[in-house]
Amino acid sequence: MQAEIAAITRRHLLTLESLRVLINIEISVHTECHGAQIRRIFETEPDASGCNWQAEWPTVRAASAEPCRAQLCAVIEQIRERYNVAQ
Repeated sequence: MQAEIAAITRRHLLTLESLRVLINIEISVHTECHGAQIRRIFETEPDASGCNWQAEWPTVRAASAEPCRAQLCAVIEQIRERYNVAQ
């Protein structure tokens, strides 16, 4: 239980819109993901790591093709480790 609380408190808090913008900025530096953007972030119950949000996967073709898919997964996972939705 203490590990879960520590995981939650280590994360910085951002609004849903701020998280979306941050992810899209991070994605934009990867040329293989040209045109891919996260349109929506939604709040969830905290998972085992303490993260309380998920990103809706982009619908552009690049987002489902390698290597963009791998880049998107890595970017989202890194941001999920550092940020939570402010409630």
